[in-house]
Amino acid sequence: MHILFVTDNFPPETNAPASRTYEHAREWVRAGEQVTVLTCAPNFPFGKVYAGYRNTLLQTEIMDGIEVYRVWTYMTANQGFFRRTMDFASFMVSAVLGSFRIESPDVVVATSPQFFAGLGGYIISKLKRRPFVFEVRDLWPEQIEVVGLMRNGPLMRLLSGMARYLYHHCDRLVAVGEGYKAQIQDKYDVPESKIALVPNGVLFEIFSRQGHRDQYREEFGWGDKFVVVYVGAHGMSQKLETLLEAAQRIADQSILFAFIGDGAEKEKLVRLKDRMDLRNCIFYPVQPKERVPSFYEAADACIVVLRKSELFKGNDPSKMFEALSMACPVILSGEGRSAEILMASGGGIVVPPETPDTLAKQVLHLCKHPAEATAMGERGRHYVRSHYSRRVWTQRYLELLRQVTGSESCHRL
Repeated sequence: MHILFVTDNFPPETNAPASRTYEHAREWVRAGEQVTVLTCAPNFPFGKVYAGYRNTLLQTEIMDGIEVYRVWTYMTANQGFFRRTMDFASFMVSAVLGSFRIESPDVVVATSPQFFAGLGGYIISKLKRRPFVFEVRDLWPEQIEVVGLMRNGPLMRLLSGMARYLYHHCDRLVAVGEGYKAQIQDKYDVPESKIALVPNGVLFEIFSRQGHRDQYREEFGWGDKFVVVYVGAHGMSQKLETLLEAAQRIADQSILFAFIGDGAEKEKLVRLKDRMDLRNCIFYPVQPKERVPSFYEAADACIVVLRKSELFKGNDPSKMFEALSMACPVILSGEGRSAEILMASGGGIVVPPETPDTLAKQVLHLCKHPAEATAMGERGRHYVRSHYSRRVWTQRYLELLRQVTGSESCHRL
């Protein structure tokens, strides 16, 4: 079976969409399938082409057996609604044109969060007369409205109409979490039978403790401090001001908040930290994927932060699974599906979103009760390894694609 996957994020980019797509595609190749990824030159989150690549009409490479086609796009940093929209739209057009250089696949898959990639995948599927599978990682355009980038009006209605069209005209829809699956069903009247669940997961050979905690802490200069880490996007969906406000409420300078990553809000957050004169916060640049586990292993706890919104109640943050797999206890500032998962795992503590006082109290609690924190980490590790293996869910995803193409009988998801 030949799978054509359309995505505007792919390694060497390290964000969640890039990692998820790459890990799925690599496993499908290992299972004997032919996989072609149609993407752009790596440039996220800064809007600058990575070393060794060019933003040209078409360039190709082979990555772990995956055929990668990279097309030209209008590039901009991960900030600013209009320019980001131009970026997304240009990828859609270039992807459709670039698809003429790719031999006809058996199935076309496209992934959000932005659905211009989905629309491009849909057009390609029609041109090649092949089934189309749409993977929904985030709900657009609802997320644009929630974070304040757009008000409800004619443009929002147009974008909602586009989303509805894709949801109803794809052959199958893949949701990354039960919460998103329910929201799509409720708002867009998509039948449950059309939606398959393929949640985020973890590759345990990457996210496992290596026994180098002391070495990492010495390297990072953390000494004997109690360190809580935030790893991931510094964007509008997270509202990381909550974490800075929690840090402000903690006078104990033996507690350190470490932020690892980048995003549209990072410069603003660094300026806010300086204005608040927070000596217990440190910001690190975005890290290579293979480097991230060392921060989890060195840390005493991990914080996952989500903005307060009905929309984000359906979110299953991939970073939470990674931290739990590393036996790092999690403090979740969120609600909904992610909170349900964390409580079921026994791997951490849930606090209401955007409540810095409560968040600070729970950080202090784990600092004062290290044995309890260790026990949480072990419970979380066991739970994730039982329920969220990337390899297991990758195989189920492949079975779905085989079902869609009729290439062989497969188990019902």
